[in-house]
Amino acid sequence: MHARRSEMDAVLRRFVQTSYGAFWLKSALAPHGVIRVSPGQAIPTLHALALPNRPAFVLPQLKVRPGHRFVGSNQMRSGDPLVPGELALGPEIRFEVMDDPAMLQALASMDVFRPTQGITRPAQIFSIPASYLLRPEHRPAGAYVLYQHIFGHAGAYPNDGYFYVGITTRRWQTRWAEHRRAIAAGSLLKFHRVFRDETEAHRITYVHHKIMAVTDDVEALYRAEEWLVRQHWEDERRLNMIPGGRAGWRGRRQPDSATTAVRSKADAVCARGDRLSVDQVRSIRCLRGDVSASEIATRVSARNVRQVRGVLANRTYQCVSDEGPEAS
Repeated sequence: MHARRSEMDAVLRRFVQTSYGAFWLKSALAPHGVIRVSPGQAIPTLHALALPNRPAFVLPQLKVRPGHRFVGSNQMRSGDPLVPGELALGPEIRFEVMDDPAMLQALASMDVFRPTQGITRPAQIFSIPASYLLRPEHRPAGAYVLYQHIFGHAGAYPNDGYFYVGITTRRWQTRWAEHRRAIAAGSLLKFHRVFRDETEAHRITYVHHKIMAVTDDVEALYRAEEWLVRQHWEDERRLNMIPGGRAGWRGRRQPDSATTAVRSKADAVCARGDRLSVDQVRSIRCLRGDVSASEIATRVSARNVRQVRGVLANRTYQCVSDEGPEAS
C-alpha cells in the first residue's frame, strides 16, 4: 500500500467527495468513531483493488449479512444501545493486489466465483482502521500491533475464512515472514498446518492481513489479544490454540538480544525433525492444568499424547525456554 500511496490518496479523495464518502470520513476522523449498520446495509470499508497495468479502483461496498463475524461493544457514546442484529463498525481502508493469471481471467470474464484450481498467487489484501492512516496517534516504529491473518476462497472472501490472531512488537510484516517460513518447514501448529493443507488443496484465493489495533501500551495489547481470541473461542475457523495475552503466556518477559540469540539456537536444536516445535512446547506448558493431556495434544497438533505428557512432566524439551520475542 505504501508504494502506491499517491494512487491510494487519489482514490480516497474521489471517495470522500461522494455523499456516503463524506459521511464515512466524518466518522473516520472522530476518536473511536463507528457507524451503525444493520443486515443489508453497506459495510463502511473503502476497498481499492489494484490490477496489473491499470490504476486502482474502488470496489462496490459489501453488505452486512446475517451472522456477520463481529466482536465489539454495544455501548454507544450516544447512549442508545444497538438493536438486535445491528453492528457498530469502524471505517476501514482496504487495499487489494491481484496479479494471478487464473484470477485475472476469471475477473475479465465476470466470473464472480473465483477459481481455486491453477492459482499460484492468491490475492493479497491489507486492511487497517481508517483513523490509523488519516489521524494517527502513534509512530509505526514505536507502536505495538494486534493483527489477524485471514485466508480462504469463494464465499469466505474477504473476512470469513480461517483466521489467526496475533500481536507483535515488531513490524507485522516481519512476523508474517516468520509464519511463512514455519509453514514451509512443516510446522505442525494448527495455523501453519491448516494454511499448508488449504494451499495444497488449492482452496486459498486470498490472504487478508488485517490490522486490528495499534497502541504504545503493551499491556493493553495483551488484553486486546486475549479478549479477541476468547470472543471467537467457539468459532471453528479460529486457528489460535491458546487464549493469548498474559493468560496465554504466563510469566513472559522480554529477554535481551544476547539471551534471545542463545535461546534461539538451543530452541532450534531441541525442536527439529519429527519432534515438537518450540511454539508447540510453549503452548503445552501454557495449557498445563487447564485441560487434559489428550485435549492438549489435539489443540497443539502433537503426534501423540506421550509427547505432551513428557513436556508436562518436564522430562523432555527442557532446553526450550518459556520466553520468546513474540506472543503469537
